[in-house]
Amino acid sequence: MVNKISLFSLDPINTERQTELDILKGFSILFMVLVHCFEEFSTWPLAPKTSTYVIEFLGSPPSAPVFMFLLGLGIVYSRNNDAKALFKRGLYLFLFAYALNFFRDFLPNIIVYITTGNIEDYTEAVELFWGVDILQFAGIAFMFFGITKKYRFRNLYYLLASIVFAGLNLVLAGACTGNHVIDSLLGLLWSTNKDSWFPFLTWIIYPVFGYLFGQLLIYCKDKQVLYKLSFYVSFAVLILFAEYSYLKGVDFGAVDGLFQEGYYHHDIIGNITILAFVICWASTVYFITPHIPYIIKRALVRWSKNVTEIYCIHWMIISWSLIVLPTLSLPAIFIFYAILCIVSDFISIQYIKLKKGANFHFKKELPEYQ
Repeated sequence: MVNKISLFSLDPINTERQTELDILKGFSILFMVLVHCFEEFSTWPLAPKTSTYVIEFLGSPPSAPVFMFLLGLGIVYSRNNDAKALFKRGLYLFLFAYALNFFRDFLPNIIVYITTGNIEDYTEAVELFWGVDILQFAGIAFMFFGITKKYRFRNLYYLLASIVFAGLNLVLAGACTGNHVIDSLLGLLWSTNKDSWFPFLTWIIYPVFGYLFGQLLIYCKDKQVLYKLSFYVSFAVLILFAEYSYLKGVDFGAVDGLFQEGYYHHDIIGNITILAFVICWASTVYFITPHIPYIIKRALVRWSKNVTEIYCIHWMIISWSLIVLPTLSLPAIFIFYAILCIVSDFISIQYIKLKKGANFHFKKELPEYQ
């Protein structure tokens, strides 16, 4: 049995950027862009075949839940993580999310409506503007951590809060008023309609446990032991709850393999299963990181640092391309995906150069793998 005292230090040790976490986020970005290309340019309903199931899986458990887990973990490592800074960052992200909705969803669909005169295009424009996407959730999550920092939450309080939120989610899921605007605002907290993709009560468990894991990681003397233990425990929990979900028909997106509404609005069983997968996958990435070629590692780390820029850029390109491009075959989608990754990466680099000024130096050494 591992001696807890020998595994953890009294003072923070792993205080620099952790390469395996950047690699983990980099993979999530790859999967995210892929599933967005696939879903936006495919014919619906999606064809029930192996390629569909693989892409939808990659764009689900190893994608958004990982981003959220790393959001919480990143707060532990951030040098600017006081209550005021976190709340301010969350408020900015929250407002920015609706600006993105306007330019990404509302404007393109309004242009289509003006062209076609089809009232369904106008309705979609309005509904998508009020959609609750991952940036809205991230903003609320940062504000939540800002409030908890102000009131000096202990780790136990975070654990209890996540349990309370999961319980409230069971009670409130699906409750709505019938007014689209009000339901869209309530959808920030719990699932009220199909466009409430990332309601707070469903998804907050991932940044909370990311934060708790970060508290272990930053004080850990032996990361290999920590990740090995994390892998064994999370893998066992994953198998147990995945089997339970299969036998009882609990849907967190995996029942039909398409990871749609059941995934976005999953309950506490889905929380535990997906969280176990996230930790298991994160542990796996730790062990494969030393074997990833440097050029790939360097790109993934860069994408991790530029995640917000790449997120916005790739979505804007997809949304405006939908006005002129038809549905695409799978090979064409992969070609579009490859081009989109390159273009989004290039634009994000140029944008950051402009933002940081002429003294910006792109080449930076990777943090040493520990």
